[in-house]
Amino acid sequence: MSRTFREALNERTGPGKASLKEVADKAGVSYEQLKKVRQGKSGSTNVEDALRVAAFFGLTLNEFLADDLAEDRAEIVQTYNALSEEERQILRDAARGRADRDHP
Repeated sequence: MSRTFREALNERTGPGKASLKEVADKAGVSYEQLKKVRQGKSGSTNVEDALRVAAFFGLTLNEFLADDLAEDRAEIVQTYNALSEEERQILRDAARGRADRDHP
């Protein structure tokens, strides 16, 4: 079952999560438009902006709108985005090492 763009956006932004401003800035979409959507003054946004917002969370638009989404994936992407480049490289190296051990 799908939910509205507004519901999906509200679920992924707010205290302890990505801020609306951060999403707008990094996704390259209008903060004011996202704010209107979040406040219910606009039911949705255009498809291009919706795709950009979903991509910010590391998701396709279908995944972003799906109720049965793997929330872990969005959380992992958000956490990864908060890391420094050095920390990202350490994480990538560790993941590759683990994959090499598990799948020689």
